[in-house]
Amino acid sequence: MINIRAREIKNGLIFLIALIILAAMLIPYVWLALTALKNRVDIFSIPPKIFFYPTWSNFIVAFNEKGFLQNLRNSTIVALSSTIITLLGGVPAAYSLTRFHTRGNNLYLFFLLAARLLPGIVLAVPLFILFSKAKLINNFAAVVLSHITFNLPFAVWMMRSFFLEVPIALDEAATMDGCTPFGTFTKIVLPLVKGGLVATGIFCLINSWNEFLLALILTGRQTATMPVAIPGLMTPLGTFWGQIAAVGTVTTLPVMIFALIVQKYIVQGMTGGAIQGE
Repeated sequence: MINIRAREIKNGLIFLIALIILAAMLIPYVWLALTALKNRVDIFSIPPKIFFYPTWSNFIVAFNEKGFLQNLRNSTIVALSSTIITLLGGVPAAYSLTRFHTRGNNLYLFFLLAARLLPGIVLAVPLFILFSKAKLINNFAAVVLSHITFNLPFAVWMMRSFFLEVPIALDEAATMDGCTPFGTFTKIVLPLVKGGLVATGIFCLINSWNEFLLALILTGRQTATMPVAIPGLMTPLGTFWGQIAAVGTVTTLPVMIFALIVQKYIVQGMTGGAIQGE
């Protein structure tokens, strides 16, 4: 009985600590959402108002009158395009690095890691000059390609750890049964690492969705993403905090909903890639 009681107290303390941490993480976002529903007087009221009459004016002005709906569409196009292309190129590359061993594999992985760790500001000017000469400034292609530059090494390194956990014996057995290398990859190995695939896709999507510097220098008025457009609400006439909160809420909401839907795959992917085996 004493052991059972002690276990219950321990579980209760763990639950309480987790609840406190969760509240600390959610309070800023809840405050952001509440600010988006307040008028300017309620936003600056002291003490802050918890109970108020909500208004949708901040959302209407930001997305209908100031064109943030187009910026949301631009962010969606850029994030989805860069993530899909990254996975299409990075996942087969990671698989090949675990199945076809050559003398240059380690060197290739080193260069990929170096490219991933390189600060974005180092490549900002070279990429701007390159895309300017290619006449791709103010074009989705420039932003998508620049995001792939940083997402691709991450995808290769992350997926490589998952493919290393799949025994090569499965590939050999599939080959003996008449399966082609591509068939082995798509029908046998890939379903076994779907958790890692979803986790990698989520991280690449978030990286592209939140990226600011490269999107700032490579886009124009028609192709600006949400992170680039939000500073435009800070003007010499004042800062429109309600509209900033409305845009911030809408910016974070799609990623949060998608992450909640596939959360079991994210956990499976992160825990599955923690232990590697040759």
